[in-house]
Amino acid sequence: SKRFNFMLHRIRQLMDQIIHEQEAKRKSELDVLQSQINPHFLYNTLNSVIRLAEKGKKEEVVTTITSLSKFFRISLSKGNTIITVEEELEHVRHYLIIQKIRYKHKFNYEIQCDEAARSCKTLKLILQPIVENAIYHGIEKMPDEGWISISAAVQGERLVLTVKDNGLGMTPQVMDQILSGNHRSGSGSGVGVNNVNERIRLCYGKPYGLHFASELEEGTSVTITLPAVSDRAEELERGIS
Repeated sequence: SKRFNFMLHRIRQLMDQIIHEQEAKRKSELDVLQSQINPHFLYNTLNSVIRLAEKGKKEEVVTTITSLSKFFRISLSKGNTIITVEEELEHVRHYLIIQKIRYKHKFNYEIQCDEAARSCKTLKLILQPIVENAIYHGIEKMPDEGWISISAAVQGERLVLTVKDNGLGMTPQVMDQILSGNHRSGSGSGVGVNNVNERIRLCYGKPYGLHFASELEEGTSVTITLPAVSDRAEELERGIS
């Protein structure tokens, strides 16, 4: 009986060890994918700065470099992986400022955020890959001016972030490829949208993540759902306990 109980205990230990190692490996792989954003984006942006400087566009050079510095400051976030929605929206706003200059004002954008959502917590760098996807797959090849809308709102116990564009749209097959990580754009950073979905589900569980809706020639809408957690909510929970 003692040997049998010892065997069961050891099996549980080994199973827990395997699960822990697999999760650690997966987190490491996702961190590597996430880090790929920076070098490619930095290279393209600096090339744009050089071209702007050669044309004597000083104001756009200053705007681009200022937004680039703020973009990376939020990207680093003192090593934190969780930031506020307000910070995440600020991060993607600077990304859009840079891209709008790079693409010679080919698109416009708007960012809206409900007051209740501003202080909610989110994984950092989840909006930028979605917006990048909207530019490269939806707007870049459009003959007309593009438009991107980003919003954040609290709906019940969920935080809902939405990215919409009026781009070319995608077929169900392409959407499946993007979510599975099998679709690549030559212009993109190489960090797939599936990376965002995997990070969210790894952190919060399978009920949360990304949902795509798209129609050809109409545009694409991406909805990100997360649990609505804020500093205020955490303070109330500690007070109740």
